[in-house]
Formats: sequence, C-alpha cells, structure tokens
Amino acid sequence: MGKLSDKVALVTGAAAGIGAATAEVLASHGAKVVLGDIRGELVAQTAKRIGEAASAVTYDAADTASVEHLVDEVIARHGRLDVLHNNAAITAQAWARDTTVLDTELDWFDLTLRVNLRSGYIAAKRALPHMIAGGGGAIVNMASIAAFSGGPTLVAYGISKAGVAAMTKYLAAQYGRHNVRTNCIAPGAVLTEQVLENVPGVTEAAVAQLPYTRAGQGTDIGNVVAFLASEDAAYVNGQVITVDGGGTAGIAPPLDSATQAGSGPVPA
Repeated sequence: MGKLSDKVALVTGAAAGIGAATAEVLASHGAKVVLGDIRGELVAQTAKRIGEAASAVTYDAADTASVEHLVDEVIARHGRLDVLHNNAAITAQAWARDTTVLDTELDWFDLTLRVNLRSGYIAAKRALPHMIAGGGGAIVNMASIAAFSGGPTLVAYGISKAGVAAMTKYLAAQYGRHNVRTNCIAPGAVLTEQVLENVPGVTEAAVAQLPYTRAGQGTDIGNVVAFLASEDAAYVNGQVITVDGGGTAGIAPPLDSATQAGSGPVPA
C-alpha cells in the first residue's frame, strides 16, 4: 500500500517536465492521477506511459470554463478529488516574450497571469467543495524562486509566481479548518525539456554555482508534492517550500576551491 493509496490526484500542466514527473511519482505511491494539459496528444501519451492509474484530459488553462470542466471531469471519472497540484504555467514561449517591464507586451503579461495564477485559483475554487465534502484534501501550488527576487528577464513569470505564493497563504488560512491543507513549492533550477532547450549552458552553470552536486530533476519536485499530499505532512499548511539544491542559501565556492578544501565529491 502506497502512502497515497485510494487518493485521487489532479496534476495540471502534466504533459511533460515537472508535471509529468510528478504525476508519475504520485501514481507510484498508489494514487489515481488525472493529467491535464493543453497539448492533448502529448498528455495522452504521458498518461499511457504511466499506466492504468493515469488518465488524461485536454484543457486550456487560460479559459475559465475549460479549467472548471477539468475539475468536473475528475469528479465524473473518480467521484472524488483528494489532491490538486496546480502546476500549469507558460514557460517555453516566455523566454522570448516575457523579458523586461518596458519590452513585455501587456497582452502577454495578462496571459501569463491567467495561466500561471488565475487558472490555479479557478481550479482550487472548483475543487474545494468536493474536498470539503470528502472530509479534506491537499492543494499543492507551484511557485518559483523567481517569486522572491527580481531579475533581468521573465518579469511576468516572476510576478505571477509571487501571486501563487500569496494565494497559497490565503487558501491555507481560509480552508485549513476544513481539513484542506494548502502548500506551495518554489523550485530552483530544474532541468526540464524546455529549460534545456531555451537556456544554453544551464547544466554547467547550475553545477558551477549550486552548493550541491547537480541541478534538479522533475522527480525532485514530484517527491515533495507526494510528501505534501500525504498524511506524512498532516501538520504542514500554508508553507512555501524551496526546492533548489541550496541555490538560495548562497553561491558555492569555485569547484577547484571546493575540491581543495575537501568539501565532498564534485561532478566532473
């Protein structure tokens, strides 16, 4: 019996990357998982790869009715919803279109907030009555370390993720007494397909700066989602948990200095 046996989970933005990895982790712990994504063919393939515990729904995170339908479809298929992982976000196109305040078009800014923040709000609003009626549940939102410091680019993304962190606090405060816990993950450098395609040298840069031996993988995030969704985290509510290999702790010494200091193994 896995720690999520008999639980039903919904993962948005689950066709690839962190969402797909998280869906697979949740299924490995015994959950029935519904994967939602705008990329219908790809999300169906991902669900098929995960196995019988997974199924797919094509939806558009920018469209209110589509997000509501996604939650309704989970209930129609399984009769309940125990875990909501709000992971959907605009990422691949953002590298070119989401830059500085002066250069980012307002239409793109608005779309980013609709997908990254508003869709999670709608999903939670739709899911909460079912969770409360079922005796409780867990909502795990996806923020980013970009929510907590500025940078030279991705202004709309960072602002949207700061909103996700704030939303987490409100959901936790308002519905914790209904036994619905809400928490949030703020990942650092995670080597998803779109990051590798859009950020040249990201692997080397991460290893050079992180006070750890490697950059993040999707399963690193999925494992934390599974923990927060389970009874192991029964007393964890309203938290923003940074999962970044220590990146926000500070920049590590140069690799040669670390080696000379005998601070542990360093990747070649």
